[in-house]
Order: sequence, then structure tokens, then C-alpha cells
Amino acid sequence: MAQDSADSEFGNDKHITKNDKFINRRKFIQVAGASTAVSVAGCLGGGDGGGSSGSLTFGALYALSGSVEVIGRPMMNSTELAVSQLNANGGINGQEVEFVKRDNGSDPATGIEESRGLINDDNADIVFGAYTSAMRDAVTDTYVQNEVPFFYPTLYEGSVCNAIGDSVVVPKENLQWLFFNNAVPRQQIKPYIPWLIENKDVKDFYLIGNDYIWPRTTNTILKDFISENNANVVGENYVPLAFTDWGTELQAIADADPDIVYFTTVGDSQVAMIQQAASLGLTEDTVFAGNIMSEQEARAAGDAADGIYTSAPYFINVDTPENEEYINSYREEYGDDTTPNFVSEAAYWSVLMTANAIEQAGGADGPAGVRDALETEITMQAPQGEVTMDPGTHHSVLQSRVGQFNAESGQFEVVEEFGQIDPAGISVQDGCLDVN
Repeated sequence: MAQDSADSEFGNDKHITKNDKFINRRKFIQVAGASTAVSVAGCLGGGDGGGSSGSLTFGALYALSGSVEVIGRPMMNSTELAVSQLNANGGINGQEVEFVKRDNGSDPATGIEESRGLINDDNADIVFGAYTSAMRDAVTDTYVQNEVPFFYPTLYEGSVCNAIGDSVVVPKENLQWLFFNNAVPRQQIKPYIPWLIENKDVKDFYLIGNDYIWPRTTNTILKDFISENNANVVGENYVPLAFTDWGTELQAIADADPDIVYFTTVGDSQVAMIQQAASLGLTEDTVFAGNIMSEQEARAAGDAADGIYTSAPYFINVDTPENEEYINSYREEYGDDTTPNFVSEAAYWSVLMTANAIEQAGGADGPAGVRDALETEITMQAPQGEVTMDPGTHHSVLQSRVGQFNAESGQFEVVEEFGQIDPAGISVQDGCLDVN
């Protein structure tokens, strides 16, 4: 997804917290009950790579400082929340899960250093982490070489085994130790583009994105869908990361006179674009839509984001019992200073899915055992609805939705449900991994 900033400052949260427990245990949360099929009976087999006394150690590597802290913090919180719920409900097979968290500082070099610490010092059996493609790509070799599974909960461009363009982003040898549980382009934009064309009566698209792999790959795929649905691309432009002075680019958009501006801008660039477009009246006359805006960016843009569309597996007001429990539990623990979103939700249930897999396997002997357990078809109820791990691709079958931002409520209202969509196809090769 988004790239990392090369420069970062570390806050006090950089240091690890081992066996992290909540100060406020409350009257416990039953999220991990029947809906996730996580039981509490039995005995867990210990492995060389795990925590002491046969327990497992789950590591987390998210940004608690630096340029993507605003997204990294709710991801870390959600991972911590899931582990705490597991332990309060008896752990995995009756064994408490040890939890270690490290701050990647929004900096890929720091991510590599902290990954080595999680593996070599903390003996993590699996690590959940990263928001940006730059961070994921930077740390992947560390986990592959040390044979420790890495669970990535962020939407991204795909390109697994077969690539979009000339570059293979996730080769098969790396995929063996990577697991994904957020959307690839097939799951986000394949149903979304015809929906926009039909329901918003748009034909002429203008594509605007930040200049790195995720926007360019997404737009390569997007253009095929636009053409297949008898619509047109009337302009395409890319700007550097952290770009915020949109005057010239917005004038070019106005001159092209599109029906819809489809944006793959991220973070501060996205917020500035929406605010400046609204000040020029562009958002009143032209549909603005994308597939990367979370509640954080939309709220930061304020009234300017009112009415903007996005596609995601999850929004905070999804009506499921699991989501109600997730949101209530999150806010009780962390207050309203950070907001759950489509990546923090995935961070949350990635932990529960891993626990589910280990329970289903009857235990896990170190990192290889955790990987083997995840290489099964695991279905569970996540806050977004039913989800399934596809062992042939190490990706997940997910829900797909369209949301429209309501500035008054500060939430995306779900306006369309596409149901579950398989990850294979377009940028993820079906059955890419030969799983025994």
C-alpha cells in the first residue's frame, strides 16, 4: 500500500512490551467464543521457536511513531485487544499467548531491525505487522530467511506468482511464509467499477494517484475494468508522496471535465486533495471515489469528504454481532482517540484466525507449526462477516462493500454489499502455492 517515510522519530512506545496485559480487564468480552471457534480445552505442544513453558509468542510490528502512526496505532491496539481476549478466554488450547510489540517507526530500516529483535530476542512464533508496501517488502526477507510466518493485514496490489506488468512482487518462495487477510484489486474494484458506472451514471474517469507501486498497479487493473464496462479514461496523473499543493493538478482535472475522479492518493496527499477540490467546488459537480480512504482520512478532510465513495471489506458501522463487540471493546480499552478501520479490523481477526488454525490443528510446534496450521481452509466470523483463509494463495476470501462518507456522523454509510469474493485472479494466481 502506501510507502513509508524515510525519516522518523521514535516515541516512548518503541520499546517492546512482553506479556502485555490490559490494566482494565473489564467484565470480559466474549468475542472469541463461538463466532471464532476458538476453544479453551487441551494442551499446546511447545516448539523451539516459541515462548516458555510450551506457550506461543505472537509478535506485532506496527508504527507507534512516525508518518503512519495514525494508522499503525489502531492496528497495534486491535492486535493487542485480540491477544488479550484470547488469554482472558483461556488462551490457545489452555495455554496463554505471550505478546510482544515493537514500533517500526514508519521507517523500513527500523522495521528490519525490530523484526530481527522479534525473531532473535523475543522468539516470536508469528509476527503480525506493517501498513505500507515499503515496510512489507523491506522486512519480508528477514522472515523468509528465518522461517517465521508474517501476517500482513493491509490491502495491497497483489501480483502474487504472476505479476501485473514485468515485476513479480511476491514470488512463490516468499509467499510460503507470508499470509494476507485484506483486499487485493479483484476484491475491491472488480465489482465496484461497474457499480459506480451504473449507479452514479459516470462514463469519463480521471485517475489521480501517488507515484509508487500500489496506485500504478491498481490503475493498470482499473483501466481494464473501465474499458470492459464501456467507459473511458480522460486523464491520468501521479504526484509524489506527501504532495499537498494541488492547484495545478486540480486545474488539469477541471479542464478534462470528467464525470468521476478516481483517486489512489494516500494519507496527507489525499486529505489535502479532497479539501482543496472542495474549496474549488469540484466535489459538488464531480463524483469523487477511491478504494483507499479510511475513516481516519475522511474525518481529517472533514466536511470536504462528505459524499465521497470508497470500497472496502469493512466499515465501522457494519451490522454484525462480532463488529458490535469489536467496536465496543476497542473503545472501552482505548477511548475515541484512535478509530478502528478496515486495516485495524483485519489486524484484529488475523490473530483470532491464527488461534483458530492452531486449535484446529491440535497445536503448533514453533513457527513452522504455526505456518502449517494456517495452511488449511479456515472459516470464521470476523467483524466484517464470514471470512476464509485460502491455503492455495495464503490470501483470504473477504467481504466487499461500497461506503459513502457522511461528514455529520463521521462514518461511511454502507450503500452496497457484494458479499464474499475470492482473492484468486487478476493479481493473485489461483493455487499459486502447492500446499500438501
